[in-house]
Amino acid sequence: MTKWMREPLHKHYAQSLSVDNLLYDSETDHQRIKVFENGTFGRILTLDDVVQTTEGDNFVYHEMLTHVPILAHGAAKRVLIIGGGDGGMAREVLRHTCVNHVTMVEIDAGVIEFSKEYLPTLSQGAFDDTRLELVIKDGAVFMRETEQTYDVIIVDSTDPIGPGEVLFTDTFYGHAKRALTENGILVTQNGVPFMQGDELTNTLRAFKALFQDWGCYTATV
Repeated sequence: MTKWMREPLHKHYAQSLSVDNLLYDSETDHQRIKVFENGTFGRILTLDDVVQTTEGDNFVYHEMLTHVPILAHGAAKRVLIIGGGDGGMAREVLRHTCVNHVTMVEIDAGVIEFSKEYLPTLSQGAFDDTRLELVIKDGAVFMRETEQTYDVIIVDSTDPIGPGEVLFTDTFYGHAKRALTENGILVTQNGVPFMQGDELTNTLRAFKALFQDWGCYTATV
């Protein structure tokens, strides 16, 4: 009998994915991590039973969050990634030869280690690139304490619940602004406009208060 993983996305909407083969299931200090195989999407990563990425369609999410701000900047050399423990975001950032240093801050070392073993197609060797610096730390704490500045800051967070909630606050965005270079760009993932409108509205209100040039763009994932 086929097992199914059901994820409620909205009070009136949920998605179900067949769990064809459970490859990994473990609890860390921060969250429960699972990886399973699905006939359509390949290997799927979930944190606390919420889908984070899949082998099949991760390229849409990662490409849109990296290439848009880096190309818009035009001369990005230093990039900061908050989150991104699966390595997909670093993979795409490191495609840009203009980038000479990438700092990736991940709260959970377990995500990085198991991603190397169970989801190597996502990072595609990014963890071995000498331009990549890994920091195991709470992203909000790092942003508050860092004295470095970055041309592009990418926030590859979970949804605004649990450990990821602090990454959607006005305080966090203020610290991010301080860590940007003069022409720096901050980009974050956010909610689905027609299902999580409050999440998107709150983020845009915070951006409007902090930045002269702000906005949003969408992609279907």
